[in-house]
Parts: sequence; C-alpha cells; structure tokens
Amino acid sequence: MEKTMKAGVITEPYKFEIQEMPVRLPGPGEVLIRQRAVALCTMEQRVYTGARKFPYPGCWGHEISGIVEEIGPDTATDLQVGDHVALGIHHFCGQCELCRKGLEEHCLHRGGLVKINGVVGIFGMAQYNTVAARRLAKIDKEIPFEHSALTEPLACVIQGLRKLNVRPAETVAVIGAGTMGLLNLMAAVASGAKVIVSEIDEKRRAKALELGAAAVINPAKEDVEEKIKEYNNGFKADAVIIAIGNKNANDDALKMVAIEGRILYFASARPVEPLDIDPNIIHDTGIVLTGVKGKNIRDIRDAAFMISSGIVDVAAVVEGTVDLENAQQGLENASKNSTYRIVVMM
Repeated sequence: MEKTMKAGVITEPYKFEIQEMPVRLPGPGEVLIRQRAVALCTMEQRVYTGARKFPYPGCWGHEISGIVEEIGPDTATDLQVGDHVALGIHHFCGQCELCRKGLEEHCLHRGGLVKINGVVGIFGMAQYNTVAARRLAKIDKEIPFEHSALTEPLACVIQGLRKLNVRPAETVAVIGAGTMGLLNLMAAVASGAKVIVSEIDEKRRAKALELGAAAVINPAKEDVEEKIKEYNNGFKADAVIIAIGNKNANDDALKMVAIEGRILYFASARPVEPLDIDPNIIHDTGIVLTGVKGKNIRDIRDAAFMISSGIVDVAAVVEGTVDLENAQQGLENASKNSTYRIVVMM
C-alpha cells in the first residue's frame, strides 16, 4: 500500500490548503525523514504574500527538523533510524568547482526542487521528505523539534561570523534585533565578542539586552557614531552585521565601523536600494565589505552542535507554534514585522 502524507500547499498568494500526496521512498544515498517542525522564514512569508515570485502551487519550508525513518539502499552515512536531524542545506551536486571549494551554497547545479502531484517545492511543510543523507545534521534528542528547526538560520549566522573572522575581545555591532539579528547577537557573544545592538523598537532593544548585548542604541533618536564610541571606550566596532536590509542600516554601518573593520551585509534588501559609499572611504580606512548568502555543510554541522550543546539557546527567538492544519494562520502571523519565528509542527 502506498504511503501518503499531508502537505501544506500555497496555491496562490494568500491561499493555502492541506493536500494528501504520496511519500517518495528513499533511493541510494537518500534518507526518509518524518518531519516534525518547520520554521517560517521570510522566504515562506514572501511566497505566501506574493512578494517573491516562486511557482504556484508550492510546498515550501527549509528550516526543518525531524526523525530519520528509513535509510535508502547503498547509503553511506553515520545516521541511524530514530536519529533526530536538522535539514538546512539546499541540494548541491558535490562535484562542481564551487562545491569542491566548500561553497555548497553556491553550487552551479543547485536545483533540488521536487514535484509531486503537480505541486513544486522543497516540501519542508509536509509530514515526510526524502533527501540526500549528506544534507542532514544529527542533533541531540533532548532538543525540542521547534528549536532544532532553527539549525538552518543559525548556520547562516555562523558562516557570516566566520567570514568576519570575529575573535574574542572584539566589539561587534548588530543592526536590527529581529530573529536573525538576535541569532547573530547570541552567536557573536558565544564567540567571545562584546556586542552592541542598534534597533528602533523598544521591546526588541530590551530583548537584545536580555540575550547578552552589552548595550543598545536607538538609531531613530541617537547618533549611532557617537553612541558606539561611548559604549566602546572611544572606539568604533571591529565588525558590523547588518541584519535588516534598508538604506538607513547601510548608512549607519559605515558610521559605526572602525578603521580596518569589517561590514557584513547579512540581510537581503527588498526592495533593492543602491549602496551609497564613497570609494575613498574604503581606500582610506581599509574597511572590508562582505556578504553571506547561505551556509555549507560545515556551518550546518557547527550550528547543530551549538544548539545541541546549549551554546546558543534558540528558544529565545521562537515566537510560537501552530500545527499543520493551522499553518495558514502561522503564515499570517509570521508575515507581521513584530514577530520572531513561528514554527509549524507536524
């Protein structure tokens, strides 16, 4: 008898339904996951609202946790049936030039979308998913599924900190204290950095202080350049992480970064606004501008370790949970700017 599953499908902007569809059994190199939780990132929010042009009907969700239910034949893996895992890296070929450089997130043959019963997507918002074993990271069974689902966003944070080469005793400024800003804050603190957060919203500034920020700045009312120096013994930040994509954040980053400092463009900008910078500033100060698109296998492994070990407590950014049948309400709630992560439980 064919195994079936329930899947949450976005049929068009603001339209969502639960569909019954077959489960694809794992082949060589693959693992069948009984998915238990999927966190709703801005990607899913934008597909739901129509702000991002993805195919409809689609089953999305990429911040996923679950249990290994079956391992395909001839699959070389340390995973065992019953292991708890996080899925956080998109399909990658492992053979192209970029994959062999460890840049799996930039794979030249990334693809990986699945089509079942006319529905296309990643199928994170479904009870089952069949994926390549190499895309999974084992996570401690004591970690709640709604927390281990945040392995993927934390992995993106880890890649950013690695690019910035954040070291103990450095000062890091984080602009924006939404979900990703707070994850950047916690991971940077865990790396031994002093972190100062710039955020307009009063409640989010308070949250940042609870989670380890040494100080907070209200950029709407305070001079960010003067405040960063006031809170950092007269110096600016060694590194600045822009965790919200807008022009004000871009401009503030340049005011807050020290000579020979580094700026990370973590958040994507939608709508896109050109970067306004005098090239002589870069020439004269030696600052480095970089960005982060995603994560690689090592980042996923490290994020799973940090969550499993309690080094980063992602519970702080889980706003709430809904079951699959109420996932549309979850999408509605997640699309509000005031929320942190909403997690769909399956």
